[in-house]
Amino acid sequence: MRFKNNGWLEDSPQVPSPNFYSGNNPREVIVMHYTASYNAQSAIDAFKKRGGASAHFVVETDGTITQMVSTADRAFHAGPAVYHGRSGVNHFSIGIEIVNPGYHFKAADGGWLNWNRKPVSAAKLAPFPGMIEAQDPWVGSARQYWPLFPEDQLKAVETLTKTLLKTYRTLVDIVGHRDIDTVRRWKVDPGPAFPMMRFRRLIDHRDDAVTPVTYVVETTGGKLNVRGGPGTSFDTLDWGPIGNGQQVERLEARGDWYLIRRWIDGVACQGWVYAAYLSPVP
Repeated sequence: MRFKNNGWLEDSPQVPSPNFYSGNNPREVIVMHYTASYNAQSAIDAFKKRGGASAHFVVETDGTITQMVSTADRAFHAGPAVYHGRSGVNHFSIGIEIVNPGYHFKAADGGWLNWNRKPVSAAKLAPFPGMIEAQDPWVGSARQYWPLFPEDQLKAVETLTKTLLKTYRTLVDIVGHRDIDTVRRWKVDPGPAFPMMRFRRLIDHRDDAVTPVTYVVETTGGKLNVRGGPGTSFDTLDWGPIGNGQQVERLEARGDWYLIRRWIDGVACQGWVYAAYLSPVP
């Protein structure tokens, strides 16, 4: 799998959507969604309608990837989302829509009801290898059941994600739509059945990762804030700040900001700090 210079995948179905902002996508965050549908065609048809939503990719249950917006452009997938205090997520992200209908309810006859409490046939649920019971308070207090994602589909999403990370070093995070829809609290996708950690770990194992360089913190105020992105417009992270004399690993530089990693109780914590307050360890 490979991207061409114009941001379109080679050898992958393409159905261009008219719904996007042209160019200027710095490609910093990947946002995972589910389509709230039982097949890719319904999502593709919706994204083809002018004036609606869109996403860069739609991934069918069998693993087929359809691209609808170039990665150079900005799709309409995130809505009024906020990422670490930064709004306008559409303007710096890549949206991947994964075919999955979302939460269901048990019917009195033992069958299934969709999110709108309409009966669902067994044929519609056949591509999904079972359900898990999990609670999301944004949905309500009723018992909720979430269709599992087929492995062929997850492998396709994994391959796509790895290719994005390899092609665009500016990508620094992978989140779900629920993680960033903190204003309205309408969106719960990709839901608890989606193995999000499987994809977030890809950030630490990207194919073109550079060898970390060790730095020591040297500040005038004694503490160095750690932020969710390269700038003061991003929220500070809970695992910071970092004190004078403590060492971190620099993973990436972007202007006056460094992406750093610090190990806390065996867990790798990553965030952005102002580069002027770090000095390389001899």
